Amino acid sequence: MLKKAAITRVLTATAALCLCSSAFSEDSGFLDDYSKLELIPGTDARVYHAPGAWENFKNYKAVMIDQPEFIIAADSEYRGVKPDEAKAVADMMRQKMSEAVSKTMPVVDRAGPGVLYIGIAASNVHLKKKKRGLLGYTPAGFVITSAAAATEEMQQKIILQDMKLEIKVLDSQTLELLGAAVDQINPNAKKPGDSWANEHTVMTYWSERLHCRIENSGKPRDQWQDCETELP
Repeated sequence: MLKKAAITRVLTATAALCLCSSAFSEDSGFLDDYSKLELIPGTDARVYHAPGAWENFKNYKAVMIDQPEFIIAADSEYRGVKPDEAKAVADMMRQKMSEAVSKTMPVVDRAGPGVLYIGIAASNVHLKKKKRGLLGYTPAGFVITSAAAATEEMQQKIILQDMKLEIKVLDSQTLELLGAAVDQINPNAKKPGDSWANEHTVMTYWSERLHCRIENSGKPRDQWQDCETELP
């Protein structure tokens, strides 16, 4: 497990607007081919990058970041979550990636020449049903806009054990896979709310790592930053 931490870590690694229920086995199906991934020694993370991808990132001038997906484990005790809660934390997840990569290139909404595409999923998510009665009532037309409010609701439902963060980077026109990562989150959480108070986020780590790769591509190789060890 790489750099596990903070409130936003679970927010970003667990929420999304697409509430997908899939038969989860070893892998969720979010990536087309998991056989290309290689385990990073000493971690639970698996990564892939196409030959020359790190150098070729300099040819991209903008990036699309898709709405994250939320893939609930087939053996989850419960599979329900309110859309407003999911959207609030999904927006945070997307924003975390946007904040990192926008340091190097603008974030856009359309595919085109020189545009990267980033897809994100939190898979194998386990939910607990929260017994709140009418205290959990959501008025018609109400939309959660506070990250703190979303956190309070979601941390009562999410179990981090065995959750995975999945990221893929494609050429937005050819859909060629340039890079991918799957990071296992397994902090021995046994009940909702466990491990929500750590310091950093898995999402932050991988967002900054991708930003580092993009930034390196515009420099001579002997000036490249070590993206694996110098990030928070």
